Amino acid sequence: SLAGVKSIPGYNLQIFNEPKLKTRTFASLLIFFGVILVSFNIIGYFHYTEVSRDNRHLLDTNPENISETAFWNNAYQKNDETLEEYLPRITSLISNRMLRIDPTQTKPTVFENWILWAYSNYKGSYEWSETGRAVRLGGGFCSQHAIVLNNLLRKQGIDSRILKLQGHVVNEVLVGDNWNVYDSDYNINFHATLQHLENNPSQVYQAYIEAGASEGTAKNFEAAFATAADNFRYKKTRSYREEKHYIESASLYLVWVIPVLLILLGIKLRASAS
Repeated sequence: SLAGVKSIPGYNLQIFNEPKLKTRTFASLLIFFGVILVSFNIIGYFHYTEVSRDNRHLLDTNPENISETAFWNNAYQKNDETLEEYLPRITSLISNRMLRIDPTQTKPTVFENWILWAYSNYKGSYEWSETGRAVRLGGGFCSQHAIVLNNLLRKQGIDSRILKLQGHVVNEVLVGDNWNVYDSDYNINFHATLQHLENNPSQVYQAYIEAGASEGTAKNFEAAFATAADNFRYKKTRSYREEKHYIESASLYLVWVIPVLLILLGIKLRASAS
């Protein structure tokens, strides 16, 4: 009987305090994990993925890598600078900041963003939608270069779009009445429309050879430009990256919201169990 249980010394305390003990233990775990995740976020300000010139996975034949500060000091169009002057300069600037490397090597660290760390390891690679994070990273494939150029131009009110070809990604920018093609990965300013390049594929081949591409790569790009059947255009980065863009945007908030909620819930549970 209950009375019989109460007659055993210490047994009464164990039975009637066990739920509160479990609640306090669970609350402590919530607070602990919340603090750990906050610590990860703070460490992430100093410990993040950044591509350097000595990275053994680089695909650049002659890598140049200006600093992040030098990039931002020159990233925007100057007051006395025409669009025709600015576009070659920003194309070159992105090319000199962003090294060419496979996105399997550009996944964020667990400290940088633990949600995207898990997501990118599940997917096997990662590219940033957010301009600042991409520039800080300092590398990626052609698509990462195109995202940065598109974001910067559209932020300044310059009509730009991402152009996805078969096996390559570049940008189209409205200059006068023409949508001219720019490749910030290989630092190429075609000063020509896609239609012109489709009709003159040898011009594409020569441009990439002069930019340092191998003959095989130049031939592949020549073929990619030569047909319009598999070309896709995206005005905004979110349209190009689809669900990846929204996962990234949400994660930038959730990495802070989730641990704060864990800590607050843990504090509330501890208070209720006292």
